[in-house]
Amino acid sequence: MDELIIAVNRLVDSQTGALPTWVSIVNIVVPIFLTLLSIYLTVRMDCQNKKLQIALANRDMQNQTRQAVLDIYNAYCTACNCIGSASENVASIFVADQSYYQWANDVQKANSDLFRAYNQTKLLLDDDKLLITLKAARDAYAKINAEVSDYIATGLPTQTITNAWTQISAQYGIAVGNYYALMQNPLCGEAFSKLCETSYTKRIQTSIKAYLDIVGRDDFDALFKKYVQIKELQ
Repeated sequence: MDELIIAVNRLVDSQTGALPTWVSIVNIVVPIFLTLLSIYLTVRMDCQNKKLQIALANRDMQNQTRQAVLDIYNAYCTACNCIGSASENVASIFVADQSYYQWANDVQKANSDLFRAYNQTKLLLDDDKLLITLKAARDAYAKINAEVSDYIATGLPTQTITNAWTQISAQYGIAVGNYYALMQNPLCGEAFSKLCETSYTKRIQTSIKAYLDIVGRDDFDALFKKYVQIKELQ
């Protein structure tokens, strides 16, 4: 019996001595593997974060550029709208002092905005074709602004309006300055506007057409598309 117990104890001792060696190997290898895996995952996440940060920065820059280009485009469109009401008949603006003074102020403001928009474009974009077109439009509008200012400075608009009222009042019996009664009769209104037409208003109208011929074309819009189109996320 004692011999059996001794044999069993030897077997247990032999097994007990073998296990620590195997476990030791595992205890060494597993932490190394886990450490390497952790390093790999950390590096991978860091790379992904950098890519994400770059993508976000690029997106923000694209959005800022898009908005800046849209503001430039809108400046030219606003200038277009400003003179649009007079594109068919500039004389219709010069039928009253208040009318043409307000219009002249709007034209002057739009002119200043165009100069600012063009200068911004030169700083933002390296696009010769776009810059050439914008400069041509800016110069065309500057000519309109100068001609309007020159005409008002002569004092002729007020004199022309006074003469027009004298003739309309005598012909149609409308009291001088009664614009409400004048506009109630389309024939009178048209005749009055015709009397306010001068060589200056004709010249301004020609200059307006020159600006609209640049900004009103489809290829003007096409110059901006590549800067403002929204691209799908990849």
